[in-house]
Amino acid sequence: MTKEFVRELLLRQLGLKHKLKVHDSVKPPETHEEIAANQLARWELEDEIHAIDAILTETRKKKVDEKRKLVEKDLSGGTLVKKKKVK
Repeated sequence: MTKEFVRELLLRQLGLKHKLKVHDSVKPPETHEEIAANQLARWELEDEIHAIDAILTETRKKKVDEKRKLVEKDLSGGTLVKKKKVK
């Protein structure tokens, strides 16, 4: 995933979080229909935030794993160091 794509995801996530704050600051709904519509809209925003969060977490984990391999390679003098499991 490119840095630009990750940046766009982060910007989208920040925008969605802002929309949630706006949702919280508006006048509370008065009817059951308004409450239901408001709750559904809120859930859609939250679902998209969670989806973006999952993508970013997965991407970050992959990048950390790559960096870890590079660091281990550098520390071992060119060969990967195998970690021993602690009992």
